[in-house]
Amino acid sequence: MIARRIETIEPSALRGHFEKLHHSPHGTVVVWERLAPGRRWAKIEPHHPIAALLGPYEGKQDVFVTVNEFYHWRYIRNLKSLRACYVDIDHCTDWQLALDALWEAKIPAPSFMVLSGRGIHFYWLLAPSPGKALPTWQRVQDTLVSALAPLGADYRAKDCTRLLRLAGTVNSRNGAKVRGYTLNDNVWTLHELADEVLGPRIQTARVFDLKAHAARRRKTPAPGKGNIYAWWHLVYKDLCTIADHYWLGGVPEGKRDTVLFLMANALSWFANPYALEGEIIQTAKTFTPTLTQREIQTYTKPILKRAQAAAEGKKYLWEGKEVDPRYAFRSETLRQWLGSELIVPELWPDLRTLAPKETIRERKREHWKKREETRDRVAEGRYQQKREDFLNNATDRREEALKLRGEGLSWKEVGNQMGVTATGARLTARRATQK
Repeated sequence: MIARRIETIEPSALRGHFEKLHHSPHGTVVVWERLAPGRRWAKIEPHHPIAALLGPYEGKQDVFVTVNEFYHWRYIRNLKSLRACYVDIDHCTDWQLALDALWEAKIPAPSFMVLSGRGIHFYWLLAPSPGKALPTWQRVQDTLVSALAPLGADYRAKDCTRLLRLAGTVNSRNGAKVRGYTLNDNVWTLHELADEVLGPRIQTARVFDLKAHAARRRKTPAPGKGNIYAWWHLVYKDLCTIADHYWLGGVPEGKRDTVLFLMANALSWFANPYALEGEIIQTAKTFTPTLTQREIQTYTKPILKRAQAAAEGKKYLWEGKEVDPRYAFRSETLRQWLGSELIVPELWPDLRTLAPKETIRERKREHWKKREETRDRVAEGRYQQKREDFLNNATDRREEALKLRGEGLSWKEVGNQMGVTATGARLTARRATQK
């Protein structure tokens, strides 16, 4: 097995690394030159000349690039396109041992590998997947990192905003050149990779790459039952919708600390503590601009502490059970905290999780009603005849039961002629009477 892997490895230069991650670009890619004056940041857009922009970085020290793509800047809320799942293994250069560990864990081999000088970066390349698929991506990411944790996989490096070293540059800590290698030609859809890593999921949990998503014009797939990542992702989107409603002047005073706390907690399910703090600060500037830096830190300190504990794999004891340290509030609790002064009626149609309970129930009833009106159970293979045919036949049988009974036959005799029991005949006629 190892010998076959060696035969499939080929060196890849700086541009090759970039283009493997960001083929068919959809958004902004951020490049960071850590040792440049002012720790220079650069943004590469889809229409930019990639070769000309990347050329100056060849052979430079400590150059990093975002794994995923964004709307203008690397914030979670700006996530546009997921391009790869990854694992950053610190202080380990035995890539063969790491691949064997993945084999033992029944996880598919990565598509691409970078030897960073002091460790290994594994990439599972993805077909461009929409940012709304982040909950599924995060579950896959957590599982990959856990599988390689015994070899030193960095538990802090599993967020979607991560930058990793660019092949073709130099690690200043030991002067080693950062090298990239192609392990195989696999480019996964997120759905396929999730099936391999997490196990097959229900149909409603599918995610699609951007091209297929646009072609089919599918709506956002419903999150799988019990998927807390997906649920908090929807909560975060609802909180953004509520905060956007009050964009003129920001969230009303008296509620700003609550909104910021809940948004920070929702984010904590997707970002590691280091990325999380930057996200919180930017969120506060946008939606709660009157809060001071000290107030922001005070309100969100418990969130950061619990996120750090979760990243370290710790559990808290709650009612005799070990649970994730991060706050997992019920939707009713969130509604009570926000209150009717924030969740106003004009927002209800746009909220997925924070609308009043009755609104959500009514929305579900309408959904199932439309589904029942349009579905064809015969085409689905569930029934032998269409519903309208079934109803027509049922009506005929009811009329037949009433006619035979009107002729003076007992229910047993009616049943014998209709091929049912006496009770069955009686129920058939009763339904007809009630109708």
